[in-house]
Amino acid sequence: MAARRGLRSVEGLYVAAVGALAVLGAVHGEALFYLLAVALTLPFGVPALVLVYGGYAVLKGVGGLLAPAARPDGSDAAWLSAGSATLNVALLVGAALANVLLLEHTRRRRHPAPR
Repeated sequence: MAARRGLRSVEGLYVAAVGALAVLGAVHGEALFYLLAVALTLPFGVPALVLVYGGYAVLKGVGGLLAPAARPDGSDAAWLSAGSATLNVALLVGAALANVLLLEHTRRRRHPAPR
């Protein structure tokens, strides 16, 4: 039982670390933080990265129908920057959670509970 709680703590710290890296990437606009988060979330980091780029395009396309997607100087509008940063964090944390679920599923298959 204590080992299970310890494992849950490690899983929680893992998800929190990925979330922290993604938030740092969003706040500082640095690709390095995002890449570290993607590397930590492999194998689910790959589809998350694809969805990051696809999600940006969808946000820009759909949101651009309602509000300008760019400022006069050519940079992204504030709503687009905030929306894409939020999407990036959510997708990377989701990938970390998916990895935790995959690990638990694999562990249950290898060590079934006694009946």
